[in-house]
Amino acid sequence: MEAWRALLDFYGPLFFRLLEIHGAIPIREASPIVRKMLAELTANGFERLRASSRQSEREFLGDLRALLLGVALDSVTSQKSEVQRTGAFETEKVARLLDGLPLLHKEMLFFRLAGYGENSLERVMRLSPRVAEKAFERLVEEYQAVRQNEQDRCPWPAAWLAFLKQARALKTEECTPAHGIVRIQDGQVSWYDKEPVEKHVSGCLHCLEAWTGLREVGYWRRAADPLCASQIAQLLEAIPLEKPPAKKKSLFERLRS
Repeated sequence: MEAWRALLDFYGPLFFRLLEIHGAIPIREASPIVRKMLAELTANGFERLRASSRQSEREFLGDLRALLLGVALDSVTSQKSEVQRTGAFETEKVARLLDGLPLLHKEMLFFRLAGYGENSLERVMRLSPRVAEKAFERLVEEYQAVRQNEQDRCPWPAAWLAFLKQARALKTEECTPAHGIVRIQDGQVSWYDKEPVEKHVSGCLHCLEAWTGLREVGYWRRAADPLCASQIAQLLEAIPLEKPPAKKKSLFERLRS
């Protein structure tokens, strides 16, 4: 139990922040979704947890992010009626929106579509959003709302989360493993080795979604506001841990009870 308490202390704030941005779900309403994610993670003898990536912390968090946002999609779709915007997030249409841009600009545009305001985008990317201003000029008509967004909250969460799920489903044998992306983002590979990977990521929605996801979990892992003890206690209730056997009472104690 203490290991799970520590995990939720370390990573719980990240879960709530991701739901707030991508799913437009306030912190006060996010606990049931995180609990459902934990239930799926630990079901069938912790099957999903055992299958998660463990080569690095960010890989593990990337797996949890995908599971969390999938659970959030089910919740948001059942509760809200703005799914009519789905057409704006067809994978082919988003690919056309990103077409011809450098990878850095695609990444920043991806974050803008997710609902990131300029301040958080600058902190996550460690660059001024002005670098990609030409890319942001493409956000017209149905995407216009994110250009004025300052709240770190997606204006169309159901459609956006559905798009992320579709992007994750586009994985092919040529796609870059998460640990390869982490090594590039951490500067652990040479220019010669990273150039073909970055070229592939630039043209692959699956890998671009993974690339931006790994970057954002790395940032919010450190920057998200901590949870209080009562929030962690509520989340722990979703984890099917065996309780220690009750201490056997003596005959005298049983007589007194």
